[in-house]
Amino acid sequence: MKMLSTILLFLLWSHTFAQEKSLAERLGYAREDKLLIIHADDLGLAHSENEATVQAIKNGVVNSTSIMMPCAWATEAGEMVAGLPDLDIGVHITLTNEWHTYKYGPIASKTDVPGLVGPDGFMYKDCASVAQNASPAEVEKEMRAQIEAAIKIGIQPTHLDSHMGCVFYGRPEYVASYLKLAEEYGIPAMMNQQIVDAVIKPNPAIFKDLDLENLILIDRTAIANPQVYDEIGMDAFYTDLLNSLEPGVTVLLNHIAFDDAEMRAVTTRFSHWHAAWRQADFDFFTGQKVRDLLKKNNIQLITWKEIGKLVDKDLILP
Repeated sequence: MKMLSTILLFLLWSHTFAQEKSLAERLGYAREDKLLIIHADDLGLAHSENEATVQAIKNGVVNSTSIMMPCAWATEAGEMVAGLPDLDIGVHITLTNEWHTYKYGPIASKTDVPGLVGPDGFMYKDCASVAQNASPAEVEKEMRAQIEAAIKIGIQPTHLDSHMGCVFYGRPEYVASYLKLAEEYGIPAMMNQQIVDAVIKPNPAIFKDLDLENLILIDRTAIANPQVYDEIGMDAFYTDLLNSLEPGVTVLLNHIAFDDAEMRAVTTRFSHWHAAWRQADFDFFTGQKVRDLLKKNNIQLITWKEIGKLVDKDLILP
């Protein structure tokens, strides 16, 4: 009886210990290690975006990206990354078209996802309009279509994330579909505790069929915002962020392109997230300063591919 009690106590302790392991520890690092994914959003948005992002991956410290499959330059992006077989590349689930003169629609047939099509025949400009008009079934259909489109051009997605956060700021069912598809394709979806607390916990019935016990949560995400751009600038923001980075896994999101005629045309009439902003990101993440900061602060770069090894299922590919 004493032996049985000891065994049960050991099993209980082992389970508790496993549950308390941080993501860093699950990845084979120490709890106090500073782990960073430097991730460039919006691959496929424009030729300028593609060229700059690939250069930042080859010659800079950017080690992750994700592709916007509804955009006109996604096919070119697929060809450009074909020579980078170890690239960390996800699908940037895109439900909006925020630009004034550069337009695109859903990948799925417009007749199948009419709620994702605005009055102008293209995607809506903002997340609120998507949430108001697009049913969960339509959004799931479009998400799947974007993942399949990426696979068809030769991309093996390493993760899912969300353009403008519309998956998270829409209906709770959007998040459920997002996690469902990540499970189905055997890849992680970018999530953090804030999304769990704000969306999943208040809606348990919507998420009851998902494997939430094994949900992978990033410790934190970081991204510049318009106030940062206006008041302190990108260089100062990223410098301070790297100097003060906390232990655990952080995803640092950026937007990389050249400040050229094409990118200025794509982002026309935008005071932020425009060509100059993206050039500033390119300059920082391809310069020597960022390398020195990573070394000085003992920051280790990791990828979604490493995190994906924690997912049990195999990626579904043709």
